[in-house]
Amino acid sequence: MSSVSTDASAWLAGLLTALAIALPAPAEETTPAEEVIAQLVAEAEAANLELAGAAAGVAQRLAVLDQARARYLPAIDLSLRYSRADGGREIDIPVGDLLNPVYASLNSLLEASGQPAPFQPIDNASIPFLRDREQESVVTLTQPLYDARIGAAARAAAGEYDAALFGLDALRVRVRRDVRQAYVRWLATRASVGILESSLGAAQENQRVNDSLHRNGRATRDVVLRAEADVLEIEQQLAAARGGERVAQNYVNLLRNAALDTSLPPAQVSDADVTRLRDALIRRAGGAARDRTTLQDTAVERRPELRQIDSGLEASAAAQDLARAAFKPQLALAVDAGIQGEEYGFDEEDRFVLASVVLRFNFFRGGADRAALREARERTAELRTARDLAEQQIRLEVLQAVTDFEVAEATLRTTAKRVAAAQGAFDIARRKRDLGQIPPVEFIDARRALTSAQLSEQVTRFEALAALAQVEYALGGIPGSGPATESTP
Repeated sequence: MSSVSTDASAWLAGLLTALAIALPAPAEETTPAEEVIAQLVAEAEAANLELAGAAAGVAQRLAVLDQARARYLPAIDLSLRYSRADGGREIDIPVGDLLNPVYASLNSLLEASGQPAPFQPIDNASIPFLRDREQESVVTLTQPLYDARIGAAARAAAGEYDAALFGLDALRVRVRRDVRQAYVRWLATRASVGILESSLGAAQENQRVNDSLHRNGRATRDVVLRAEADVLEIEQQLAAARGGERVAQNYVNLLRNAALDTSLPPAQVSDADVTRLRDALIRRAGGAARDRTTLQDTAVERRPELRQIDSGLEASAAAQDLARAAFKPQLALAVDAGIQGEEYGFDEEDRFVLASVVLRFNFFRGGADRAALREARERTAELRTARDLAEQQIRLEVLQAVTDFEVAEATLRTTAKRVAAAQGAFDIARRKRDLGQIPPVEFIDARRALTSAQLSEQVTRFEALAALAQVEYALGGIPGSGPATESTP
């Protein structure tokens, strides 16, 4: 075969490969990104293990609150006792020693008057301290009349319950953000895999062309080695991208409590999608797109983390009241009603009722009550400091999230132009290479520039989507993005 025919075959093969790369692949069934993300978020909210654990914590706090409120109501207890005794102490009463001399004197007087002596001597009495058998059945009603601890404990439990609710809200908002960002990261790595696969095809074809030129004496060995190194470099990048795709897929499935290798639905994402999602977020945020101060104030108002700390402050204030209640008296009514005796019976001698009003006041506990009050005060000071710090961090998060999105949005406009320029340069370099007008190294550089531009465009687009998710998270979950948690019932 002549060198002309070989060159023509190589040129034709390169042209066909380039056309194959340029033509779009058969369209895969995809869904708009918003629908897929909404579906994944709903699945995560229903099955996420961390959310399930937090919900159990909320239920536990509600049970504690119910316990605290139940102390307002009377307590009714039933006590049943049946006893058998053997031995034990006895009470000796010297009845005979006391009365027998009297009886003897009376008998003597009666006999002297000719009357019979009626009084017989008696023995001393011995009464056992314990009955041989005994039963007692008592119903006890206890009703607090005044106890400052009950109200303070109920308020503290209500504050802790509200804090748990807002903590669950904060976790739910974070899970939504994590699902969005994880899925976007999976889309980004998946798109990178597709770009690198296309680049690998171009690099492999370039390697075949250069190898053909080398066999026909039109190129030196270093050109072939350079093309081979280019192929190996792309294969290395492709392996890393596929690994990143699997990791991103596993994390999305972890968030929605699915098998880690469960396939994810693909989605179409374009620059127009980013703009549409941005506009929707702006509308839900009230239209203040660029007013950072307004966005910060919105975040401070809506972030459940701050509401959680506020509820903790309420619980801490109630804890101070609970500590102060130790210095106040406690008044309660107690009523016992039941039967007691050797046998079970409801006769008048078996029944009894005992009503008591009990006043209790502690005078000294070794300073423990004052220490508890000091602890509650310091806890309040700690929470106030934590809230101030959290508010500053939230304001910073809003600024950073908005800035990151603005940078990504601005970069999107340049990456599209960069891809167009790199694509044009690659097409020219490919034609020149096929005509033998440029060295193969320039073609490799053009291919690398195109791949880099395409990867940059995809990464920037998905970074913009991830930044939007971060903005929504920083604002505390925009109204319309999910249900809010109700506070204390």
